[in-house]
Amino acid sequence: MNKIFSKKILSVLSILTVLVLADQWTKHLAVKHLKNSAPINHLDGMFQLLYAENPGAFLGMGGDMSPATRFVVFGLFVAIGLAVMFWSIMKNKVSQTETIAYSFILAGGIGNVIDRLTHLNGHVIDFMFIDLKFAPLARTGVFNVADMAIVVGVLMLLFQSRKVSQKD
Repeated sequence: MNKIFSKKILSVLSILTVLVLADQWTKHLAVKHLKNSAPINHLDGMFQLLYAENPGAFLGMGGDMSPATRFVVFGLFVAIGLAVMFWSIMKNKVSQTETIAYSFILAGGIGNVIDRLTHLNGHVIDFMFIDLKFAPLARTGVFNVADMAIVVGVLMLLFQSRKVSQKD
């Protein structure tokens, strides 16, 4: 195994381990402390901790699918897609920034797939909500650490692609 590949796999696996563990631990804490409880408000309600089970994908999309269809689409297909993404990161030449960004996306996907495959109802546990009352459009759906990792990874890729296009 060459040195560059070893460094890349160590980097990817380190990011995956830290983010997936953080995601699963915070979801465990949400179940333990937030389930069947009133939301906990911070910053005058702009940030809330509340328990939610999301049957769908981002912002609840696909939540109206049958449980079997959700399992196939959001569980198995996403797991296969994540495996292909991991293989692609390892196989192809990508920058260090892209490797980190894809690792964040991969970790977020893994965290949510773990929920779908380990919970009988196939839902993902969400527990954070932001409502910046002074900015009417600055309101999120309920989300989790995995979702944050995916968003950070996508933003990194967008900034990276913008940086590359400015050089051209």
